[in-house]
Amino acid sequence: MEKNRRAQLMAIVALLLAVGGLSLGFAAFSQTLTIKSSAAVTPDANTFNVIFTNTDESGTSVTPTLAPTTGFTADAATINNSNHDITGLKANFTAPGQTATYTFKAKNTGELLAYLNGVTFNNVSGSSPAAAKVCTPGTGTTAALVTAACDDISISVQVGSQTYTASNGSISSHTLAVGASENVVVTIEYAAGGDRADGDFTVAFGDISLLYGSVD
Repeated sequence: MEKNRRAQLMAIVALLLAVGGLSLGFAAFSQTLTIKSSAAVTPDANTFNVIFTNTDESGTSVTPTLAPTTGFTADAATINNSNHDITGLKANFTAPGQTATYTFKAKNTGELLAYLNGVTFNNVSGSSPAAAKVCTPGTGTTAALVTAACDDISISVQVGSQTYTASNGSISSHTLAVGASENVVVTIEYAAGGDRADGDFTVAFGDISLLYGSVD
């Protein structure tokens, strides 16, 4: 009888050791799987996009309007939206009282409201001293007369209903809605009654920059 109880006890001890061994085996091979996640957002380049167009929004050439309509000429301008610019604006004045006006459009082709945050009249490249307008006498033209006449030749830009000049670039809450366009009018003027030079001279204006942004 005693011998049978001892055998049963040994069997129970052996069974407990086996279960213990099994538990240790599971613990040794346990594993944790971790999920690490993140996201990146890179908006398409066309999400924000303001371009120039001509008045019928179908071409790249802008023909100026002359006042008076005879007696002088002005060159056609060209829009290049690869560079986001319009070039070739040039009036060929012959006397005071002449004006060349270029009318085109700024259009919001993006997906965000655009704010006009700045209109900058830059200095003429390479000018010394730096100046937004440089008048240069031609051969035989009196420099002093050119200086006087230069004061009467100006450029301005109207965006929407607001006109900006080199001395007035203040902007307040100017927006351009998605899909909307607004007129941009550049006027080159030789003021009526202005001074005259005794020969040819050239007038160089610095670039005018319109800065649109997605925030005000």
